[in-house]
Order: sequence, then C-alpha cells, then structure tokens
Amino acid sequence: MTAPSTAAADIIVSPDHQLPVGELSRRLAAELAAAAMICRECEHVAGELATGGAALENITRLQALDELSQRLHGLSDVLARISQHASGEWSLSVDPLLEGLGLADLVVRLRSDQEHSGWGAEAGELDFF
Repeated sequence: MTAPSTAAADIIVSPDHQLPVGELSRRLAAELAAAAMICRECEHVAGELATGGAALENITRLQALDELSQRLHGLSDVLARISQHASGEWSLSVDPLLEGLGLADLVVRLRSDQEHSGWGAEAGELDFF
C-alpha cells in the first residue's frame, strides 16, 4: 500500500491506477449488496417452487440460499464501514486486484466512480420458507 494524497477528482482511478481504500471498499460493498439481492431473488423463486411439494430435505438445503444472502449482506456492511472509516491517505493499485477477474462488467464497475443499478440494496431479516 502507498499513501499518496488523493483529491475527489482522482476517485475514478488515477493515472497510476491508485484507488483510495475507502472508495474501493464502497464499490466492493455495493457489489456484494447487489449479489445478495440476486441471491434473495433466487431464494424467493426456490421458495415458490418448493411450495409445490418439495421434500423436506430439499427445503432444508434451500436454507443455504438464505445463509448465503445474509453472509453477502454482512460482508457488504463491513466493507461499507471500512469505506467510512478508512484514511483518505490510504490507496492501492487496483490492477493486481482486478487481474484475472473474468467478469468484465464487474471490472468496469469497480474502476468507475459512477453509481450503478442494483447498488441500492439493503440487508433483510432471516427468512425461512
């Protein structure tokens, strides 16, 4: 990690690809929250399918979706708090972090400072279906 000062205009990604840790944490938190919302939607679909007479063992296995969405939301919350408390002087190079990441649109979102659809997700309560 390096500690160069960063201005608000440098938030996209500076020419040397340094990004403030707080901003990276905010972007990662938004991605995890969006992933948790996708998981929550799958959970609802699975619950609707299970009402047609799924075996108890399959319903129990579907609880893993609920646990997964809770974990994703929890990690999102932790990263959001890191972004709020990280020193503005902390930054790091994003290139090694994003290297090999197979989802090109995810790489673009993590590099960009613009808000993206699906980033407004909030954690929900534990649901059993």
